[in-house]
Amino acid sequence: GMESIERHEQQIIAYALERLAEVPGVQVFGPEAQYKGGVASFTFEGAHPHDVAQILDAEGIAVRAGHHCAMPLHNKFCIPATTRASFYLYNTREEVDRLIEGLYKVKTLFG
Repeated sequence: GMESIERHEQQIIAYALERLAEVPGVQVFGPEAQYKGGVASFTFEGAHPHDVAQILDAEGIAVRAGHHCAMPLHNKFCIPATTRASFYLYNTREEVDRLIEGLYKVKTLFG
């Protein structure tokens, strides 16, 4: 039921945050996994979020880039935009791993 969905969402976002922390230049915004829904908004040093999203899209990885209806918050932190990966009951650890592989491709392109 819903408890299983919530547990999976917590596990997948915790795994995603752990993996995102491994990528040099990635800064994730928001609380720790235990206080978070299945969304990770991040920036990548040296690459605009729209460029990150376009490269990931070419790799078959769906993310969003922009203000995500939170422009005042982005302005407060002086962030032009973020890239956002969202996870839910149908996402797997393997898909998180593909996201990380895609981010390493971004790192290669933007150094």
